[in-house]
Amino acid sequence: MKANILLFAALGAVALAAMAGNGQAMGSPPPAFTVTQEDAGKPVTLSVGQRLTVHLSAQLGTGFGWAAASDSTPLLKFESSSALGSATMPGGAQTQELVFTATGAGQGTLNLEYRQPWVKNTPPSKTYSLSVTVAP
Repeated sequence: MKANILLFAALGAVALAAMAGNGQAMGSPPPAFTVTQEDAGKPVTLSVGQRLTVHLSAQLGTGFGWAAASDSTPLLKFESSSALGSATMPGGAQTQELVFTATGAGQGTLNLEYRQPWVKNTPPSKTYSLSVTVAP
């Protein structure tokens, strides 16, 4: 009986060590994948459920900001947008963080537009694209 308890304790310790060894619990999605301006146009491969974090320079105090274009891939669900840090002067540059979650397998393009959302019928000031493959 005592030997069985020791055996189960040892097996439990080995299982916990194996889960801790890869940095993620069993069944949890892979860690977020982060891209920046330098990654524009490059291919990115994600798994379903994995988050994609995009960091781009923006002058949010001027009303400009990044948002997904209407023709952007439906494989990525927009989750949130936030400013990282604060501008050193009013209207100054900041980093805008956009977070998406991969919701389905396939290939597509994440298209982002830099614009003031209330200005209609004008092209965006800047664009950003990323080729995305989502594996099942």
